[in-house]
Amino acid sequence: MNFLDQQEKIQEYIKKNYKIVLSELSLEDVNDYIDDYLDFDKYTKAKILFFDFGKYKFNSLSNESNEEEFEFKIYIAFRNGKAKDLKSLMLKYTAAFYEMFERSGGNFNGVADFGVIEDITFYNATEANINIKLSEISIKLKTER
Repeated sequence: MNFLDQQEKIQEYIKKNYKIVLSELSLEDVNDYIDDYLDFDKYTKAKILFFDFGKYKFNSLSNESNEEEFEFKIYIAFRNGKAKDLKSLMLKYTAAFYEMFERSGGNFNGVADFGVIEDITFYNATEANINIKLSEISIKLKTER
């Protein structure tokens, strides 16, 4: 199992394809793609997508194969604007991410056998600041090996 390769493929797919969907919706690409924890003091650009690669689960199946389940989160943060405008951006950019994921077949074009966005959570205030908006996208990918 090559964890690094899988995570890099997901990042590359998102970096390449998210901006395409955003462009179709007349939205600019995010300012940065960060593979790090959420740190609003360190990362201060207006629109940032964070990768939070979480946990892997492994199950033995009766047909002598194994199932790998990979759960991770994508955060899209918005700041440096009026609260009302930031909320609108948060909703539009999250919808664009959902569209990009669906176009990939729910698996980032074959990184896994099957994938689903399990839930999306919107935060209208982050760190008690109404001028930082955040969407949290929880994704689960499954592969049989």
